[in-house]
Amino acid sequence: MLRALISALGWRGGIQGCAFSSRQPHLTPTGLLSATELISHWTAVFEKRGIPEARESSEYIVAHVLGAKTFQGLRPGLLTQPLTRWQLRYIQELSSYRLQRMPVQYILGEWDFHGLSLKMVPPVFIPRPETEELVEWVLEEVTQRPHVVGAHGGPLILEVGCGSGAISLSLLSKLPESQVIAVDKGEAAICLTHENAQSYEDPTALDGGEEGMDIITHILALAPRLLKDSGSIFLEVDPRHPELIGSWLQSRPDLSLNLVAVRRDFCGRPRFLHIRRSEP
Repeated sequence: MLRALISALGWRGGIQGCAFSSRQPHLTPTGLLSATELISHWTAVFEKRGIPEARESSEYIVAHVLGAKTFQGLRPGLLTQPLTRWQLRYIQELSSYRLQRMPVQYILGEWDFHGLSLKMVPPVFIPRPETEELVEWVLEEVTQRPHVVGAHGGPLILEVGCGSGAISLSLLSKLPESQVIAVDKGEAAICLTHENAQSYEDPTALDGGEEGMDIITHILALAPRLLKDSGSIFLEVDPRHPELIGSWLQSRPDLSLNLVAVRRDFCGRPRFLHIRRSEP
């Protein structure tokens, strides 16, 4: 897995319908079920079917139908108020997709990333929470080096493998004077297989060759032509890669690239790299 950001700190220059087989939540004698009761019901159904993050999934679905981003964001009065029959049917429909192990982000059609609400459509790669740490790191670097600007008065940034545009749009929202060029392979059609093989995402987004280094080494080999002196590359990689990348750079002194820092994600795994071009 790779996400790459070549920074201005130096760059030159729809869901188908499906059958639902789970038993419907039945109505109470005095009325329809409340949000709290629906969450308990679907949590139990998801757990029985072995669906990961059963309670979180049911909370997101119910909150979405009731017009909120999260269950915690619902007004207290909505928690015990009976839902309408339409709301019950909609929750059942969305829950049927989750029973097929479709990620919640695709079911809801949107996801929050670094303060932005982004549209999510399969098979576009879903931005991970730890990727927000990469955005924070780049923003810190720009703040510490405000004298490095592009032709438009702000940083000039290239994002390789932009997916939903989460990184580019987050940086633009925080750096309105910056210019961002975002590129992606973007295949027109993807053959979906079982959830264990592709989790509804584009398999090529995770394919980097035998050791996962193919795209990484290609980017690094091109970097000397793109970066100004002291220009930077920020990478989000597989936890196995920092050591491999460090060794590869040592074997290519002609590139004049130095691995200056490695940061860990919130799980403590080495995930982010800062590589800088040497000054002459």
